[in-house]
Amino acid sequence: MTTSQEPTSRLVSVDDLGASQVTVVDDTPHGTLAVGISDGKPFAVSNKCRHLFASLGKGEVNEDGCLECPAHHAQFDVRSGKMVRGPQGAFKPISGAIKSTTGARKLKTYPVELRDGAIWLSA
Repeated sequence: MTTSQEPTSRLVSVDDLGASQVTVVDDTPHGTLAVGISDGKPFAVSNKCRHLFASLGKGEVNEDGCLECPAHHAQFDVRSGKMVRGPQGAFKPISGAIKSTTGARKLKTYPVELRDGAIWLSA
């Protein structure tokens, strides 16, 4: 999300994101966040997967621009916080049920912007 308000906290340099395009940022005013770039736009969301609380900042942004959980590959829309695909692997047969119950609780999203090659938290 981009805003016209003055950014308040520098979260991470875009160059430090690496191939995953996401990282964990501790000690923000909102606690630990997953921060990254999706489709060329910055995002910051709560760091815990709604399924089994894995660290989303240790996941990756996939080719569809979704944040993918490193544990069971659930996917989240970083703009809305909504789970768009439930857990895979052993959970795949019940993925729809997990998505409809656990996925109903969206990730919290935070306003951020790009400035000087870094992602900044906005007020």
